[in-house]
Amino acid sequence: MNNGRAIPLISSVCYVRLAVSEPGASARFVSDIFGLQRVADQDGEIAFRSDDRFRTVSLGHQAPDGASVGIEVWDDDALKEIGRRLSTAGFTAREATAGECRRRYVQSALLAEDASGNRIDLVVRPTRSGRRYFPARDAGIVAFHGVGLRTTDHVRDLAFWRALGAEVSDWVGDIAYVRIDGLHHRVALYPSKRNGILYTAFEVEALDHIMQNSYFMQESQLRVVQGPGREPASRQMFLHVEGPDGLIFSYVNGMATLDGKPRLARQFPLATTSLCDWGSESKDVPELGAAV
Repeated sequence: MNNGRAIPLISSVCYVRLAVSEPGASARFVSDIFGLQRVADQDGEIAFRSDDRFRTVSLGHQAPDGASVGIEVWDDDALKEIGRRLSTAGFTAREATAGECRRRYVQSALLAEDASGNRIDLVVRPTRSGRRYFPARDAGIVAFHGVGLRTTDHVRDLAFWRALGAEVSDWVGDIAYVRIDGLHHRVALYPSKRNGILYTAFEVEALDHIMQNSYFMQESQLRVVQGPGREPASRQMFLHVEGPDGLIFSYVNGMATLDGKPRLARQFPLATTSLCDWGSESKDVPELGAAV
């Protein structure tokens, strides 16, 4: 997975920046309903924490540089190596300005795009917080987990992630579960007719919190787009919830860990039973179903 390097090029998915039309309504959903902790706003962006990071979610009002996903890079030497690999593979990446690094709370960064046009921030030394994560609502969240991305060119998008040292754990149809550490996956690429962030996922302590949050969303009349359910490939339990502007946030727990030994990516058919072995279906979000 490290392409011959003793240490990996990337280590985590560390934040998402989301462009929304009504930041106030979206912020109330993220903090009061979903359960993240709101922190200081900066440069017109509303920021939230989910763990020891300074922020893991930012909301901007139709920000000029749009939505992006932050990927933590090992160090500046790894950042240079990634820049070289992306250039060789035909992808564009540019060095972030001081202002762009400040807005992202990082020390240095390359701003890149995959073949679908998803913006990927490759960042070094994202800021941590010395204060305990303390949300307004206890939803059982313990950490930022990962993202699902829409892809209009899954072959080239996968080449992008492989240039970072990531690899595919398993396939469901052409849905690719991409791993960057010891967990089954941190990024999932979903074939779609458009690009963008499909969902943002947060780890909760236990299955109990998946179920408790499911009932809370029903009582709050929030739309659950899929779940509670469990992915057969990763064994991860999930609950996908939709907020304002079509934002999908997810509670997840129990993903399988891998031992680091080489393994073949398994192929599952694109069927509802390959996406959830508890029987939940997503009828309104095509990428989460078996219809795409």
